[in-house]
Formats: sequence, C-alpha cells, structure tokens
Amino acid sequence: MILYLILGAFVVVGAQEGDKKPVGSVEFEQPTADVKSHSDVSVLNDADYAKYHDCDEILASGSYKEAGSYRIYLNQSEPIVVFCEFELGAASYVFSIQKHGWGDFVQGYYNYEWGFGSISDGSGWLGLRRIKALTDAGNNVLTVTMQGCILREKRKLVWNHFSLGSPRYRLNITGYASGHVLPDDLSHNNGMLFSSIDEPDANNCAVNMRAGWWYNNCTYTLPTGRYYVYCGHYPPRNQFYDGLFYKDWRGFGYSMTYFRMALSRN
Repeated sequence: MILYLILGAFVVVGAQEGDKKPVGSVEFEQPTADVKSHSDVSVLNDADYAKYHDCDEILASGSYKEAGSYRIYLNQSEPIVVFCEFELGAASYVFSIQKHGWGDFVQGYYNYEWGFGSISDGSGWLGLRRIKALTDAGNNVLTVTMQGCILREKRKLVWNHFSLGSPRYRLNITGYASGHVLPDDLSHNNGMLFSSIDEPDANNCAVNMRAGWWYNNCTYTLPTGRYYVYCGHYPPRNQFYDGLFYKDWRGFGYSMTYFRMALSRN
C-alpha cells in the first residue's frame, strides 16, 4: 500500500510543477470548430473499383507503392479511410503524427473519435473508431517513432499488443519489446479510458494538459501534446508539462520535434 501511494505521488508530481494541482481552474483554447476531418483528405485509390480489405491487399495488387490515404473495407461493407505506409514488403497504418506543427490537437472527444488533421501533411489523428477497427482486425503491433532536437536523433519503440476496448476506448497495451532502447513509459496508461478536454478524466489531466489521451493521473508520455516550434526544453504551462514528451528520454520538460504512432500485423 505504501509503495502504491509513493508511485501515485510520483506520477502527479512528474507531470506538473509545484505542490498543488489546479484542478478544473485552468483556461485552455477551445476546440477548433472548422477542424479538417481525416475523411476529407485526398484518397489515392478513389478511382479504383476494387474493394481492398486492407493495406496489405493494396500493396499486393502492385498498383500502389506510395504512402498516403487509402480507402479499405475491413468488414467488406462499410469503407474507412486510413493512412498506409509500405516498407520492406509490409503495410502499416499511421494513426497519429505531429511533425510540422500546424495542426491543433486541442480537440473535443467527437473529433478524437472521428479523426482530424492530415496525416499526409504531418499533423493528424486518424480517429478512435478507425483505430479500434484496425486493432480489431489484427493490427495490434504498435510502433512509436520519436525525434529529438539534438542532431535530430531518433528512437523507435515497439509494443507487441495494442488494442482498444469498452467503454470509451479503454487502452490495452502489453508486450513491450524495446527495453534495450528506452524504459516503457506507455504501459503506465494501460487500462485507462480515453479522455479529452470536454470528456475529462477524474483528475482533470486532459483539461490541464490540453490533449486527448489515456490519462492515468497523469501520464509518462504525451504524443498528442503541444508542438513547440522551437523544440527541446520548455516551461510547464499552469504547472503542467504539455509538450510532446517521453519521460525516460530527456524528461517531462523536453518536447520532441516529431512523434509518430503506427499499427501493423505481427
């Protein structure tokens, strides 16, 4: 019991600065009203009459090699638009990326559920509905790619199982396979519900950190955090660190220049 309390205290202090957490009292930007839906992006196989089951079938057709948005039919009836990448003869699905910083991840639950921004342009979120559909279809390997600011060094991390359940897209993540690269900062969020500024978690982490995520009072990593143009070390906002951080790679107060999450099959 004592160990649990110590761990809980470390989580809260690690995500904010100071001794007191300003629950529910912080001001934040409103969600973008005219946010671009991921469904509105240019679809590379739009003129193709074939109903491809997934990105692997698209690659196997020999007609497409370019990474981009494609329409697939996971259940052979209702199509979804996803972002496919083709490397080493296999396909992967990018579902979250922040690279150029023009996108706004301060969004409400509806937009996180249905998707926003443009992954092709370097800043976008595929949408929880599509992410769950992909994991339900067996795309359960999660690959996270991060880029720092010093010499643009990169880190690639892999989890062998990532899936979403109910309610509110409960996170299930296990099988960390990159312990030789960095400690596992994402499994701390295992079992958490997805929260946003208008559907907050019990500790108001989504409100104070201004990003949708699976918070666990609060988090050791935030791929949906704020993109800091100048990159690197940044001060906390209202006592909360809200950048693109991964705690065990340069700390809470260091924001990456690039953060990408993708799904693939075993």
